[in-house]
Amino acid sequence: MKVISILKRKYPFIREIKQRKKERRLFFEEAIERFNEEKPLHGDLSDYKKALYKHRVSYREYMYGYEFWRLSESERDEFISQREMWCIYRKTIHTNVRKSLSDKVLFLKAFKDFVHRSWIYPKECSFDAFCGFLESHDCIAKPLLGEQGKGIILVSENAVTNCQELYNYFKNNNYLLEERIKECRDIEEFHPQSLNTIRVVTMSGKGNFEVLGALLRMGAKDSFVDNTHSGGVFSPIDVQTGETLTEGIDLQGNKYEYHPDSGKRIKGFVIPHWKECIITCKRASQVIPENYITGWDICVLPDGNIELIEGNSAPDVDGGLQAPLKKGIKKRIKDIGKDVLGYDPISLVSVWSRSYKKYN
Repeated sequence: MKVISILKRKYPFIREIKQRKKERRLFFEEAIERFNEEKPLHGDLSDYKKALYKHRVSYREYMYGYEFWRLSESERDEFISQREMWCIYRKTIHTNVRKSLSDKVLFLKAFKDFVHRSWIYPKECSFDAFCGFLESHDCIAKPLLGEQGKGIILVSENAVTNCQELYNYFKNNNYLLEERIKECRDIEEFHPQSLNTIRVVTMSGKGNFEVLGALLRMGAKDSFVDNTHSGGVFSPIDVQTGETLTEGIDLQGNKYEYHPDSGKRIKGFVIPHWKECIITCKRASQVIPENYITGWDICVLPDGNIELIEGNSAPDVDGGLQAPLKKGIKKRIKDIGKDVLGYDPISLVSVWSRSYKKYN
């Protein structure tokens, strides 16, 4: 066992081969269960197994996201699965870079020039300062390292009955409080209960910058967050014009010509101040140049300024950038990567490829 452990450290591909075998087993077990439960009219288990081994797709990607069951092998080759993207991220994202984006306090400090909202961190502020902040703002409380919209709490000063208890809770559970943002009316109308953000995925490096894709994210029902994992609806954006390209879609594959709550038409909506949105993301990408692929969450304020909400060092490309149009972006990642980074990111999917984590 000691020899095997040494070999894994010296030859990372041994560990990766083992991880991939485990991944295949878990994905295939899930697929067996889902095929038996759903009894789908399309696709079959043997075809899924073939797609799993070659493309590392999950059942959801095979059946709903990319609809692999209807594609030829050459068409399937155009897509990159989420597991393949994670392989690229593991070999390109330095730990310090990931922390600078995932830790919300570090992010707000590093990107202060792009943040207009007030915020406070209970672990680093007094009780009086905390109470003063609540009196001045309606707030959103976020776990410091939270993701996918999980654990977010809406805090209204009028609803606070015990400020000391709330302060202790947020301090002990590592929460950050931010002023609740008011966005421009045209986007707010989709779902006024939530902040409806724009996700812009960029690739940058060696002084170069390109937009890989973008989407408009809208909350739904009673949710005050727009994250798709919290039931939100999204539509891809034409990166040249800022216009939404499709009807809205959710993670279950449901499609909406009009927003299910507000009734506002989704396809064909033009994002206000789109040029400024791209300029903001380009400038933000220069703050931490070693973060080569980033998913920027931004919103348009009533005065036309662009607010940077957060940056994601390993953005999803499956649901937002490929599924709505049923069009793969593997070649686009490859071509942009060569121009922007100086190497082909797709090559990193191989277990034999080297890591690009070092600063260079």
